[in-house]
Amino acid sequence: MSLSKTETGVQFLARLGSRPSLIHLEPAFFGEGPKGKEVIELCGAEGTAKSETMHHFIVRCILPKSWKSVELYGCDAHVIFIDTDYKFSILRLASLLERYILNAIGKARQNSCETDLQYPGSEETENFIKECLKKLYIIRCTSSTQLIITLHSLESFICSNPNISVIMIDSISAFYWVDRCNGGESFAMQEVNMRLACEELSKLVNTYNITVFATKQELLKKKTDFERGDREKSTVVQKLDFEHQEYMCKAWQKMVTGRLVYRHVDIPDSGKRKFVVLAGPVSEIVTFFINDDEIQFLSNN
Repeated sequence: MSLSKTETGVQFLARLGSRPSLIHLEPAFFGEGPKGKEVIELCGAEGTAKSETMHHFIVRCILPKSWKSVELYGCDAHVIFIDTDYKFSILRLASLLERYILNAIGKARQNSCETDLQYPGSEETENFIKECLKKLYIIRCTSSTQLIITLHSLESFICSNPNISVIMIDSISAFYWVDRCNGGESFAMQEVNMRLACEELSKLVNTYNITVFATKQELLKKKTDFERGDREKSTVVQKLDFEHQEYMCKAWQKMVTGRLVYRHVDIPDSGKRKFVVLAGPVSEIVTFFINDDEIQFLSNN
């Protein structure tokens, strides 16, 4: 056996061992999924709530299933978040965690028949949020070269932490234009760094049963009748164009197992924006608003 194919006993156990499941992470998007080794791409133009959705996924990942007799429906998984766009807000995440937990406590009070049951107070809740945030590891990359090095160095960290189930990248397309300029006229050189990054990421996904979520900025999109202002010709959601135009390298395209395509609709005279996502293998339409507390999903009936 060649040296390059050998592995330590620790690596062997980490590869075969189970990691926290993401089943029922967000049924509106994934049904009973996602599963290990899936690579989910969140694709859309700027301002379509891709990053906000990632915050939502983090909350559901790092929360446990229950706490102090309160059902939270979390996955109790650790998350590696690679921030390439420098948009991640830990304050926003902490706020979402707090509101999610307080809402869950409120629902538990309403549904409980035990009047003497004691629920967590504010100090206890604050300490619990801090414990949950310890399950999140944030890494910032400023170039595609740094992204390659980061992904390469993550193997030992993931190997030693069996609770890591998720890698999130916001965004995978952050260095696209820089790499194109640095690659000169050679198409292969323009894509070489992204190919290497995909090789490292694929190794982590397949060896350690990791699930990946990555946002991707949409560069080219045809305007819909509604976005052009021709509202009489549009029934808003029905007329949205979900056509996806690929531009990333083949290595990334081959990795992607699922895609969420994001669009937004500005509601006239309301000041509100509705977000619409084409999700899942059956191309289901999911619509939602974003408020201070959480993502509010809407019925599509």
